[in-house]
This record gives sequence, structure tokens and C-alpha cells, in this order.
Amino acid sequence: MDLFPHFPIHLNSLTVFGLTLLLGLIGGEIAKRLYFLPIISGYIAIGFAVGPGGFNIVNPSVLAIAHIFVEISLSLVLFELGRHLNFRWLYRDYGLLFTAITESSLTFAAIFSLVHWYIGLAWLQSALAGTIAIATSPAVVMMVAHDLSSEGPVTRRTLILTSLNNLFALVIFTLLLPLVQADHLPLSTKVAHAVYRLSGSVFLGFMIFLLAEVVAYLTGKNKQNQFVLFVSLVMLAIGLSYIFNLSSMLMLFTLGIAARNFDYKHLLMEIDFEWLARVFFILLFVATGVHLKLHGLLAITIPILFFILVRGAAKTISIFLFSHLSNLTQKQSLAISFALSPMAGVAIGMSNILADFNPDFGHRLLLIITGVLTVLNILGPIATQIAFVKTGETAIDRE
Repeated sequence: MDLFPHFPIHLNSLTVFGLTLLLGLIGGEIAKRLYFLPIISGYIAIGFAVGPGGFNIVNPSVLAIAHIFVEISLSLVLFELGRHLNFRWLYRDYGLLFTAITESSLTFAAIFSLVHWYIGLAWLQSALAGTIAIATSPAVVMMVAHDLSSEGPVTRRTLILTSLNNLFALVIFTLLLPLVQADHLPLSTKVAHAVYRLSGSVFLGFMIFLLAEVVAYLTGKNKQNQFVLFVSLVMLAIGLSYIFNLSSMLMLFTLGIAARNFDYKHLLMEIDFEWLARVFFILLFVATGVHLKLHGLLAITIPILFFILVRGAAKTISIFLFSHLSNLTQKQSLAISFALSPMAGVAIGMSNILADFNPDFGHRLLLIITGVLTVLNILGPIATQIAFVKTGETAIDRE
């Protein structure tokens, strides 16, 4: 055992991981002081700076550690997003449901047509592109709203529409994913696997909710106990998804929806994950920045530009079509369409799952999705912040 360090010093994975988190925190504070940038942009910029596109400090072992935390981050985000989906609110404002169905359907159809007929990819790859395009980044919307203390009709409707389009995207993605498997498997096997993943994920998510009800009944309504309870359930759901080959994202989303709408005896409390979530959110967006790839974007600039414009137009048209049902002004409708523009966490999660499921499938598709994510990770948080600020729903505007 050496008594003194050797020079030059080589940083181990844990040191680099801690340093990256610290730099991410500093980057967020710098962005905050620039006023026109959301804090998320600072996290992403730091991630890009330490990643392969910048100084290339982060090594594969650090990314492996970060992958675990990113999965936990996405799980917490989807659980919280599920809790924003209030069935009673949808009953009162039924225009939101029509808007969400139209927005998701039109986005899927428009992107499918673009990718299949213009870019020339196969139908399954085009369907997966359309599915990924449906989802708005819940982490961006929730974090920008939290950092601005944004409240009001635009913020509430943005969160509910984000919940619904992520729900639709997760269901379609869960059904399509087994079809990506090797061609030698019969179609009946792939269809059976798709049904198993969808029904199994929803069923197990609801069973975990019932377990939460039992534990909450035994331990009582105590914030500390319920904080531990929910964190434990998130970890349990992730572990069970690996054991039973199910979708952890859909499972956690189901848990959140059930906790919001089926807790009739009010055993579960609204737990604030602010401090824990902040750590995981920083890691999520720093990791997002690490995966940004500017190299090669020039060669596919036109497809990426069309993808972003078509996706934005589909969402905007859908919101304006039903704005009168929700008593939204033109300014509010335009703001919601801006706020729904980000693509990050869930889309990255879907892309990673797709690559892990079949590494030989859809290389060109993943290249285009990565390009779109790169652009929208830069512009999306800014667009969401503008939407909330311009409609006067932030804490500063209320003061």
C-alpha cells in the first residue's frame, strides 16, 4: 500500500462523478443569474462541457454510475407526473382530454408521415419516431414551473397535457417495443410479449399502490415515514421491472395515477421530494448534456428541422382547435404550445431502451432522434420559461 499519491493524479469514477454534480450545481446558478436562461440550461451546458463533445472528462464507468441515478430520476419524475393527472379535473375541463387525444394523435401521424415518406424509414421505425415525438419532457416542465413558482391556468393545463401525452406515448411504446425483437421470432410471440409488458406493467403498478395503502395504514400519516415509503416503492418498482421484464416507466406512472385518483381514504400524503429530487434532476440534466452530440448534425440538419417544425405545428394546431372548450385565450394557447415543446428525459429513456433492446435496429432513427433531442434540449427549457413568464404566472409576476 502506497503512503503517498503518485503524480500525475488519476481521478477515479467516484471523484469525477462528485465533481460533475458540483459543476452542474454551479452551472445552474450561473444560468439563474443570467435571468433569460432557465437553470436547466446551466446543468445541460456543464454536462456537455465535461462530456465527449467538450473536455471529455467523463469516462464510461462514470456514465454507468450516472445511468442508475438517471433511471431513478426518471422514475421519480414519472411518479410525480402521474400524481398531476387528476381525473376530476379532466371531468370538469373535458376540453383538455379532447386536446390531449388530438395533440398526441396528430403529432404521431405527422411525424410518422414525415419519417416514413420523406426520410424513408420503415413503418416500425417511423411509428417509434412518432411515439417518441408525442412525449413532452415532464422533468423540464416540472422543474421550470418549480423554479419560477409558476401557478395558473397555463401551468396547470401544461402539466396535465404533459401527463396525458406521456401516458399515451408510454402505452404505444410499450406495445411497439417487442416488435423490435429479432425477425426469427413469430409475430404471435411478439404480440403476446407486447400485451404482457403493457398489462403486466399497469397491473404491477397498481399492486404497488395497494401495498402503499397497506403500509400507510399501518404507519399512519407521517411525512417522514411516507417519504421513505415512496422512495422505497420507486426502488422496488425499478427492481421488479428488471425481474419481470416490464416497463419501469409505465409502472411508476401507473403508481402515481393510482395514488392521485384511487386513494379514497386519503391514506397517502403529498410528499415534497424537493431536496432529493433536486439532486436527481441535476444528475438527469447533466447526463443529458453529456449525451449531446453536435458532431454530424450538419449532415441531417434538414430532417431535424422538419421534425421539430412538424411536431410543434401538430401540437399548436391541436391546442388551438379546442382552446374554446377550456376558455383559453390565443395568448394562453400559444404559451401552452411553447411549454409543450421540450423533449428530454422520457424520450432519452425510450431511445436508450430501444438501443438496449436491439442494438442493430434503427441506427438512422436513433441518429435523427438524438439530433432532435440535442436541439430541443437547448431550446425547449427556454421556450417553457418564456411561456410561463409571458402569461404572468410566475411568483415575480404575482408579487
